[in-house]
Amino acid sequence: MALPFHWPDGRCCAVSLTYDDALRIHYEFVGPRLEAHGLRGTFYLHIAADPIENPAPWRELAERGHELGNHSLFHPCRRSLSRRRWLNKAFDLRDYTPLRFQLEVRAANGFLHLLDGKTERTYAITCGDTRIGRCWNKKRVCDLIRNDFVAARGTRVGRTTVVSPSLDLMNVGSSGSADGRTFDDLRDEVCKAREQGGWLIYVIHGVGRGTHPSFVEKEVHEQLLSWLACQSQIWVRPFIDVANWIREWQQGK
Repeated sequence: MALPFHWPDGRCCAVSLTYDDALRIHYEFVGPRLEAHGLRGTFYLHIAADPIENPAPWRELAERGHELGNHSLFHPCRRSLSRRRWLNKAFDLRDYTPLRFQLEVRAANGFLHLLDGKTERTYAITCGDTRIGRCWNKKRVCDLIRNDFVAARGTRVGRTTVVSPSLDLMNVGSSGSADGRTFDDLRDEVCKAREQGGWLIYVIHGVGRGTHPSFVEKEVHEQLLSWLACQSQIWVRPFIDVANWIREWQQGK
């Protein structure tokens, strides 16, 4: 029988701050602001975006204790939805084969290894699309990546991820986006997670107006970091650290 789950050092819950799409604002502003509060985050890198042109700042982020996660080479998504018309047809997940998907993900892992030297990695499922292919040929992303990652941030399954022996670390639901929300809303959500003893995972794109179509205001972001840094009962850690803690518990270690 598995021992009851607990967070480290008597903490009541966990919070992971994850930043998507490899934006310059992430290493120019976000990383330093996290560090000023003694916090570290997870940055999910779309490799063909800024990292391929400016690898040095991302390497420096990793050296300062932040997690560099895999957000694919080309950020493929399913183009069937009307709001996805921005997506290049060459990167439509409906037309991906399992082999192509796995090769691109592993190539991205190879690039990230050159940046931080790490061999363990987490993945952020692009656009929340958990399947590739069409109709009866659809394959689940979680099954294709299971041997390549510690865990994957997947689709939203509720405001707080409940930790259980059956939690599939290859499709961990996030709380949803922090973009466009108020500090009061985010703080109240964290307080609920603390009451439930779960894991709250925020998805953030831009920080500040003009940094990305989806963004959290700089003032809200700063308020959240400042408040989290003062909450001794909350374990604020990169996605991979929390996933590894849960994985070891699931394995009975």
